[in-house]
Amino acid sequence: MNEAVAARAALDWKRLAPRPCPVAESLDLFGDRWSILVIRDVMNGVRRFDDLVERLEISRATLSDRLRRLTAAGIIETAPYESNRGRTRTEYRPTDRGWDLRNVLIALREWGDSHVLGEGNEPLTLVDRTTGHSVRLQLIDQETGEAVEPRHLRYVPGPAYERSTEGEPTS
Repeated sequence: MNEAVAARAALDWKRLAPRPCPVAESLDLFGDRWSILVIRDVMNGVRRFDDLVERLEISRATLSDRLRRLTAAGIIETAPYESNRGRTRTEYRPTDRGWDLRNVLIALREWGDSHVLGEGNEPLTLVDRTTGHSVRLQLIDQETGEAVEPRHLRYVPGPAYERSTEGEPTS
């Protein structure tokens, strides 16, 4: 363990303020399951409003609200396209910020395959385009490049830790 990590190793989770929290703030941004499902489908090529309504079986009002929220957050953006009737319409595309959610969706899919649907009931398998081999998410040690097992993880105080615990009683 390097000295910087050792010096910050004494994290007291109970002293850590619940906000700001990247998990809570992200969930606030999405609002509900519809936002994640909209992002999933837009990433997979379902980009037109009517197609999203039909595929997700979502109300038009709910979809409009989620698209507005995701656009305002910079996760998706609008782009014009010509309809088959010669009208210019709008479709939705992921931004770079939106594409950065790809691993979140993959993690949810992997968890759902294992713990909700069960082994042998996976509707899709994720494969490398070049090799055709199945892939999965993996945590990598930034210094060594080696894989790290999730059970070997722990939190240590980060740069904002002291600010998030200011005013708390010390033991």
